This record gives sequence, structure tokens and C-alpha cells, in this order.
Amino acid sequence: MGFQSDRLQETNFSSKMMKMETHIRELSQGSVGIVVGYDRSYGGYIGKLAARGLTPETIFVVISPISAQGYVEIMLPEKILQLSKPEADALCVEEVLEDS
Repeated sequence: MGFQSDRLQETNFSSKMMKMETHIRELSQGSVGIVVGYDRSYGGYIGKLAARGLTPETIFVVISPISAQGYVEIMLPEKILQLSKPEADALCVEEVLEDS
């Protein structure tokens, strides 16, 4: 958990950061992302995601974009979550990349 935890702590949103919108399952292992909203076609999942701490402006690190069981694993500052495919698809996220 050390590497991913370090990535969360290093992430700040200064003017030196660049964001690119994408789907959570398209992020690679170790990528830093931020929740920007929800896909309304998956409306039934919004309350569940919010209850699990995935609200807009939540920062996370991708541990596993797709596990053998079909889950996406991400790490929030205080916990690790496994998201099913529809839960992952319900999230609108941006990848946060550092400018060179």
C-alpha cells in the first residue's frame, strides 16, 4: 500500500496539473484520478457510490483496472474499494497527469 499511498499524498491540484476525462476502467495501475460526477444512465448506483465515499472531487489511485474477478480496485485516502463493472461505469472521472 506504500506506493499508492505515496501517490495520493503527492497529488495536489496546483496549476502544474493537467486533467483528462476518461472512464475509470481505462486508467492504468498506479494512475491518479478524481471523481467529477456520475453517468445518469446508471442512476441506481449513485447513492451506493456516494455512501462508499465516491463523491465529486474524491481523489483515488487505481490499484487494479480489472481484476480476475472483474472488479476495478481503487484506493481512497482512507480505504480500498472494489467496484463492479456497473459501479465503475457509473463514475465520471478524470485522470490527473503532471505537466512535464
